[in-house]
Amino acid sequence: MSTTLFSALGSLTNPNISMVMLLVKATIILLVAIGITMSMQRASAGARHLVWLVTVAALLLVPALTAWAPIRLRMLPAEASPTPAVAPPSPAQLSLTAAGANGNEIAVSAPNTIGGAGLASGSIAKPTGFTVMGGISLLLLIWAAVLVVIAGSLGYAALVVRRIVNRARPLDSEDWLTPLWEVSDRLALDEAPRLLRSEDAKMPFACGLFTPTIVLPAECDGWSLDRRRAVLLHELAHVRRHDLVGHTMGRLACAVYWFHPLVWTAAKQLRSESERACDDLALSCGARATDYAEHLLDIVTSVRRDATPSVALAMARRKEFEGRMLAILDPELRHSSPSRRQSAALIGSLALISILVGAAAPARRVQAAQDTAQTQRVRDGDLAKKAERSEKGYPDSREIIDGSKTHTNMQSRSSLTEQVSEHVSSAMRTAVSTAVSSAVSSAAALTTPSGLRQLLSQQDTQKSGKDDERPALLAKILATESSANLRRIAAWGLADYAEKPVAAEALATALRRDSDPSVREMAAWALADANRSSTAAVDALIAALRGDANIRVREIAAWSLGNVGGRSSAVSDALAAALSDPNVGIRKRAAWALGNADLRQAPPALIALLRDRDPEIRELAAWGLYQIEDPASIPALDAALRSETDKSLQIAYIKALAAVGEKSVDALKALLESKDPEIKSIAVRALAGGHATGPWPWPWPEPRPFPE
Repeated sequence: MSTTLFSALGSLTNPNISMVMLLVKATIILLVAIGITMSMQRASAGARHLVWLVTVAALLLVPALTAWAPIRLRMLPAEASPTPAVAPPSPAQLSLTAAGANGNEIAVSAPNTIGGAGLASGSIAKPTGFTVMGGISLLLLIWAAVLVVIAGSLGYAALVVRRIVNRARPLDSEDWLTPLWEVSDRLALDEAPRLLRSEDAKMPFACGLFTPTIVLPAECDGWSLDRRRAVLLHELAHVRRHDLVGHTMGRLACAVYWFHPLVWTAAKQLRSESERACDDLALSCGARATDYAEHLLDIVTSVRRDATPSVALAMARRKEFEGRMLAILDPELRHSSPSRRQSAALIGSLALISILVGAAAPARRVQAAQDTAQTQRVRDGDLAKKAERSEKGYPDSREIIDGSKTHTNMQSRSSLTEQVSEHVSSAMRTAVSTAVSSAVSSAAALTTPSGLRQLLSQQDTQKSGKDDERPALLAKILATESSANLRRIAAWGLADYAEKPVAAEALATALRRDSDPSVREMAAWALADANRSSTAAVDALIAALRGDANIRVREIAAWSLGNVGGRSSAVSDALAAALSDPNVGIRKRAAWALGNADLRQAPPALIALLRDRDPEIRELAAWGLYQIEDPASIPALDAALRSETDKSLQIAYIKALAAVGEKSVDALKALLESKDPEIKSIAVRALAGGHATGPWPWPWPEPRPFPE
């Protein structure tokens, strides 16, 4: 908004000027947020969520900023104000009465003016009955009544959630605690939230601002391990991102601004973007897009009527599910979260804009103020003459002129009010037009051959695959297409068919022969889903790990071997040789792959990594030995435990020793005399066996590389 707009609003002297300014400021902030998010359609959902979060927070602060603004700084002494000769008139119309020659009364009406005064020979009429302030009071009463109703509904929803939580039973069995700990460690949560099973819940949801809690329906008893991980990834992502705080702020904003449609839109977008950001976080943790979307679809379709309270965050809702599915399955969208620097820059910029708009205050034009003061002085000087002439039965000519000026001034104010309304309406129409154009552009993008091909390659997948020609078509594109980008997309699509020989052979050939490293990287990633019996896939990955010129391709090849290699001696030998690679990233992925390869004996090279300089590699080596459970690693773990100074690594070595079993008792007995209470406690837990040592910080799987 320009200075003219605020000046125009400043000239309005109605008592509801603060309410008008509050609405205008809130509308400006909302229109700015809409414009910013429209320009970020291809950005990550986490970035757009930040925009709406700052917007909602600004809306809640606008009333305080409006009351606080402006800051008055006096640079010169204040101008002495003239002392009025007569008390200022009331806002009501003044009645001037005088006795005529025949004894009758003559009434003369003078319109109200800014700073002006009317004169009555008898008495001045006072406001009666329903005044302007009465109308404002009625509006405030209606606003407060609706606010109380909405707040009451939110309070009732909170009570319903509390009742569901109190009646639920904890899921503390090993088949639930293991994936809970695993996902909590992937998301870097300091403490895993409460996990409950409720007969009253139909949809998984997260709740609890101060005590994060995940509530699952009774149907969770029959879920597979993959579905449990997918649900926990999504719900714990809400906890990791503190989305319950933002969700509560959105509900409060809707309660305060219940009459403003754009505020409801902002709250809806805030929740929608938080769901998509959690989906992105789940995908970045290694969840396959197709499997994750399938789990979401099954959960949503199994619930006919979702009765999740409004204060909780349900995993999925039917109304917003279609957009989420398209976002999950679209390989061209960014699924990464914004960095800390990007988040800080975005939050700082939006906060600055919101503070400037919220703290702005209307200022009367200088010329208008001078005219008003001059009119006041003239009228104060002529009060006696007006009284004298009014007694004679006719009004002063100056009064008539001033009355016409006042009438003109009121017309100009009305015109300014219409201009302000038209300006705000024009801005809203522009924002809506921009939104429609963007939506049309996004829909048109789906009609392009590339966009449509990628969308179709992820939807309506036939599980039988008998009549599916897509693997052969994508394999042909991968082998013959001249565009490296299209070959990369074809390799990405073949990941869903990596178990089929035609797909595995095409990917293996591309990994060996393709000239573009990004295509080879994608082919290596896609082969992670191939069958362990596929000799072509395993041989191509081993060859890439040993001899590919691109470091990134070799890293992905090591990770894929950990998924597809099994107990093959050729795979373990190749991964063990990669442990001595000068590149840290390759050594890390090789150590993780050995721990994930289901080996019975630990390679000597993996045990030797306990002496590596990099603490992350030493921790990965301990995790690999924890997975393999080879008694031959006990002496090396005991020696590493004695020489290690990092407490977190000491705990990792203790867990690895505990996994070996009774043969590690001698190495653990000495820890019972430790002066460190944490080390002593973890040693006792290690002797107890099983998962008594708590969750292991399981290394993150390789995030899926998306086509560019």
